[in-house]
Amino acid sequence: MKKTLTILLLCMSAGWAFGQKKGASITVDVSPLKLDSLRLFKYDNYDIYAKADKDGKFIYNLEDGLPKEVILVGPQNKMVYAFLENGSRLNIKTNFEHTTYTGKGAENSEVLNLIMNTVEAAKAKIDASAMTTKEFFDVLNRTNQMPIDLLNQNKQKVTPSFYNYGLTSFNYQKLKDYMWYGYYYILGVKKKFAEESPADLWELDQQVKYDDQLLGNRAYDALLLYFYPPYLRRKELFLQGKLDNPHELQDAFTDYQMILKYYPEGKVKKEALSKTIVSVLDQAKDLSTVKPLLDEHIAKYADNETTKMLREKYTTMDKLSSEKMAPDFTLKSLEGKDISLRDFRGKVVYIDFWASWCGPCRGEMKNGAPNLHAKFKDNQDVVFLYISLDSKVDAWKKAIDEDKIEGIHLLSQATSGVNTPVAKAFNISGIPRYVIIGRDGRIIDNDAPRPSQDITQDKISEALAK
Repeated sequence: MKKTLTILLLCMSAGWAFGQKKGASITVDVSPLKLDSLRLFKYDNYDIYAKADKDGKFIYNLEDGLPKEVILVGPQNKMVYAFLENGSRLNIKTNFEHTTYTGKGAENSEVLNLIMNTVEAAKAKIDASAMTTKEFFDVLNRTNQMPIDLLNQNKQKVTPSFYNYGLTSFNYQKLKDYMWYGYYYILGVKKKFAEESPADLWELDQQVKYDDQLLGNRAYDALLLYFYPPYLRRKELFLQGKLDNPHELQDAFTDYQMILKYYPEGKVKKEALSKTIVSVLDQAKDLSTVKPLLDEHIAKYADNETTKMLREKYTTMDKLSSEKMAPDFTLKSLEGKDISLRDFRGKVVYIDFWASWCGPCRGEMKNGAPNLHAKFKDNQDVVFLYISLDSKVDAWKKAIDEDKIEGIHLLSQATSGVNTPVAKAFNISGIPRYVIIGRDGRIIDNDAPRPSQDITQDKISEALAK
């Protein structure tokens, strides 16, 4: 009896340990496709590239940051979606047209893939150019309600943890898009935002919760740590009757003040401040103006590791401030030639850091760049230099051909995200990013305005005048 009890306890212990096992894995079979490698996109700057094993399968193991949504990126950027939580042991067979899931966590990923593909197909049919502002906002809301409705329809098929994660994610995605896409739509059609914005836009803050337990949810993090502070800034401008006055689209310094003013004490506030202080440094035209804020942030909110990172970033940014010599580099052009930045000495260079997978980058190229180029078409002293951070050469060339992008094209291949030597040299943490270099090779603006902004022409003209 004692022996039997001992064995039973050991079995229970082993079962408990297995149930508590951390981490998740995905095994992917893409046969009959023959791929050299397969990218797992994790919504951060650290994608995983896997090579096929001896059986021709791609295996990914994740231990941290779970639960997490991930995307398998296949040929022609076709995507397969999956959801991972501790204990997921997922098997995926796909040719990126048809996909089947088996293993632990299969039902969650199957539902997520259905939701994402349905929503993406709906978004692809939206033609904002043919809509009034009200129609655009209505369509935006209806489209972003779709994943919520689909999740509820499939509630019995998924685990409670995925349902709760998904409901939070889709609700905050809907909030973010309503706060942001409408704003850029109205800017794009060149109307007055104060007159065109729907009344309920400025009441969306009532739906936002400050909840430390929700940190780690991709959509919640995106809104609270990045997109919500600018919304609060714009709401203040709207209430003051100043929203349509000229102001910076990106203003991290003021966004930092919004977090201090509106966010209650807690982890969400600390995380938001930590993310935004980095943007403050990235956007600073004159580092001396933000040095007091940096020192105050370090004293109040930063641990030793973060302090070290911020100090090092400040030193790096100081080397990229106005009037400092731009870092030189040599990259291969579209024609296979070695091109260096110093080759353009005596000319003003407008650098566009981009990638084929970056929607805003390509939107600027199609809608903003042609008009900007036209302003300087007869001026041989202006160079439009496009530096792609694509990881794949074919994707880079295909995007140039599709979008008919005119200019000088160079490739700085990324190992993941925007991780390239040139991007690091210019402290590029996100794209699109624009830099203006003067005739003497010195930096005029290391965070220049976009091609679609009217001020960009003036900035280039000022650089020419120097």
